[in-house]
Amino acid sequence: MFERFTEPSRSVLVEAQDLAVELGSDYISVGHILYGCAEGREETAGKPLHDCGITPTSIRRRLPRTNAQPAGQVDPAALNSIGIDYEDVRAAVEETFGPGALEAAPDRRVQTTKTRKPHFTPEAKRSLELSLRVAIELSPRKGIFTASDKQRIQPGHLLLGLLRLDSELVSSILEEAGTTVAALSAAALSQLTEAA
Repeated sequence: MFERFTEPSRSVLVEAQDLAVELGSDYISVGHILYGCAEGREETAGKPLHDCGITPTSIRRRLPRTNAQPAGQVDPAALNSIGIDYEDVRAAVEETFGPGALEAAPDRRVQTTKTRKPHFTPEAKRSLELSLRVAIELSPRKGIFTASDKQRIQPGHLLLGLLRLDSELVSSILEEAGTTVAALSAAALSQLTEAA
């Protein structure tokens, strides 16, 4: 199936996989794919998300970290002895990056192995299938694709597949940003039309 993905779409999935690994997840969820869409520089997915106020950071905050180091492993007294006030650092980080940012930050001391590849959840697989359906529906007969791009999945198709899925996580992220599935879908379709 991945032969139908354009290079930018593959980049979206690489971003999703990288985030899943960074967060210690054994799976790639719809949240990870949405993050990849927002992180991408490509106009058909990233621009509509950014225009609605949905950023990689706002999505990342909603995703669980499965191997987080407990805060108890930090020794505030040891840091204080070298002139670092742990609570001041925590407050500054949370003011800038939001509550729990230190817990969400990757532990750079732990190396992730390149052999460990997370698998797609059933819901994420379904969103990829829906992305292909969207690409087929918007084929050259509909005026959205050129003949050379027939049935190739663009990042905008990945976003539209996520929106068709009716995922609780995606819906809550959209609601938090003050937008709707219909509004974001229209924006993504508009960007796909412009890109064609």
